[in-house]
Amino acid sequence: MRVTNFLPDDYLQRRGLRRANWMCVGIAAGTLVLLGAVVAFVLVRSWGIAGVRLLTEVQYQEASRQIEDLKQLEARKVGLLHKVELSTALLERVPRSHVLARLTNHLPEHTSLTSMTMQLEETKVKVDDPADGAAGGKKPRGARGKNQPGVARITRLRFRLDGLAETDVQVAEYISRLHTDPLFEAVDLQFSEEFPYKEGVTMRRFQMSLLLSEDAEKVLESLGDEPAGVADSSPTDTKGNL
Repeated sequence: MRVTNFLPDDYLQRRGLRRANWMCVGIAAGTLVLLGAVVAFVLVRSWGIAGVRLLTEVQYQEASRQIEDLKQLEARKVGLLHKVELSTALLERVPRSHVLARLTNHLPEHTSLTSMTMQLEETKVKVDDPADGAAGGKKPRGARGKNQPGVARITRLRFRLDGLAETDVQVAEYISRLHTDPLFEAVDLQFSEEFPYKEGVTMRRFQMSLLLSEDAEKVLESLGDEPAGVADSSPTDTKGNL
């Protein structure tokens, strides 16, 4: 049976085009919505990552600051312990006022000290028999820790002196005076060089090191309790003011 279609052909074509256009519009709208959702998800995730990164950086900086503070505290602790150990060792041996007085009173005329530093120095010395201490033998003063057979560890106090003098003769005279003082040992000149002290004035800058004698207590007992006393071999006890 033949079906007769009374609709014009152009109407059917226009309706098909309209359907195709609506389908394209729907597909485009769905694509835009999906794209917008993806962009929003990426933005939210980026903001979250940025927030976590910022928080991590803040925590890292705080941790770095705490570590730096801890290092400074440790360094300060080590410095304080060193000062306490140094002061204790010096006070046990000889008061610092006695040492400083003897060092300054030995200075020749027109010579002065600019700085003095002290540090503990551990050295090894040979002994006849470390076990003799229990049998009445004498062990080196300051021995500590486990000693090797025939070797003892002792702690010595080393001084480093920096000063100014007019000539090398005065530096040599100062070294000679320290050599003759029984309170000090191993006096050694590190260097002596020209130093432009003022405009038109040239001085000799010198540095020397020495050890506190192991018999420092006995030396002070034999010389008395005067902190400003000097060795008899010192020809003068006047200092120049530079």
